[in-house]
Amino acid sequence: MEMRCVAAGIGFTEGPLWTADGRLLVTSMSRGLLYAVDADGGEAVAVAEPGGNPTGLAQDADGVVWVAQGGGHAPTRSARLARPSIQRWADGCVEDVVADGLAAPNDCAIGPDGRLWFTDPRGRAFDREGPPGRVCALDRADGSVAVVADGIRFPNGLAFAADGRALYVAETGTARILRFALSDGGALSAPEVLAELPDGRPDGMALDATGRLHVAATTADAVLVLDADGRLVERLPLGTGALPTNACFGGEDGSTLFVTAGKGGRVYAHSRATRGLPLLTGAGRPTRLEPSSTPTLKEE
Repeated sequence: MEMRCVAAGIGFTEGPLWTADGRLLVTSMSRGLLYAVDADGGEAVAVAEPGGNPTGLAQDADGVVWVAQGGGHAPTRSARLARPSIQRWADGCVEDVVADGLAAPNDCAIGPDGRLWFTDPRGRAFDREGPPGRVCALDRADGSVAVVADGIRFPNGLAFAADGRALYVAETGTARILRFALSDGGALSAPEVLAELPDGRPDGMALDATGRLHVAATTADAVLVLDADGRLVERLPLGTGALPTNACFGGEDGSTLFVTAGKGGRVYAHSRATRGLPLLTGAGRPTRLEPSSTPTLKEE
């Protein structure tokens, strides 16, 4: 079955998220907006304005939607200024949770330890020799931010394994997928290279219930499906110049793959035989962080 376009013309799309209440949200980097997209192909409606260049999204057990905010590193139509930061959207309001020293937060996910993990790249995405970026983790309860991995050439999408024992990170600069072992205490091992893409550069990605990674391979104009050993097992084309940026699973039974594509501000849907891996929400970790507080960045 081919990819089905369910939205178009909403700017440079990123960060798809299927929410707990059954909505598909995406970000528009070029408009500084958060859209709710009708998964059946109806109208896409702007529901919030994070400003700047919002990219990745995650939702916690309290229903709060967290936004990886890149700041103003790319042109945007939004008049709302935004620093590179992590934002949260709850009760109709966008609140800035700013950490000094962030470069351009890109993607985010709730980790098995309840923290919000996010990538913080530097430089240009396709530059193999660009400045290294890092992976950070925000404690949603006390506001502290820790650097958990660094030295990565443009860290981009990230995803946690079903058992919480591994973290996958797209290293866009080198066209590789890295895998880190994750301890019970939240510490990461040195990375191993799970795969180097045969073509295209990896951006966002999503895991299905069998452990296969669905990688938005930007310049390959396709989603590449890798098995647990990093072997390419399937290619899902989107069309020439589509520039897929990210992916998530959702729909009524969790088996629809939603893909954002920069060209034409599009969102695609593709029915899969396997459900997506349910996302972690950090259940049992209360969110007590006060709006606009400034977390302390520290090495871990």
